[in-house]
Amino acid sequence: MTDILIKELEKDDGTEAVRIVRRSDGVFSYQKVWRRPDGDEVGLYAGLYDSAETAEREARDRIPWLVSQFH
Repeated sequence: MTDILIKELEKDDGTEAVRIVRRSDGVFSYQKVWRRPDGDEVGLYAGLYDSAETAEREARDRIPWLVSQFH
């Protein structure tokens, strides 16, 4: 089973994104993704949450560009 994408928030310049996902183990998380010029992506999970809303709220509070872009 793979992650289920709930929502994606993209940085204005397109170099980064945050994905809110339901992981294969059933919990929610957010994944910070860096996009390379060659098209590859590197991503890291952050936190385990009870809902997609909680994961998104935590990402919006912790990632500087989300704070400035969406608050």
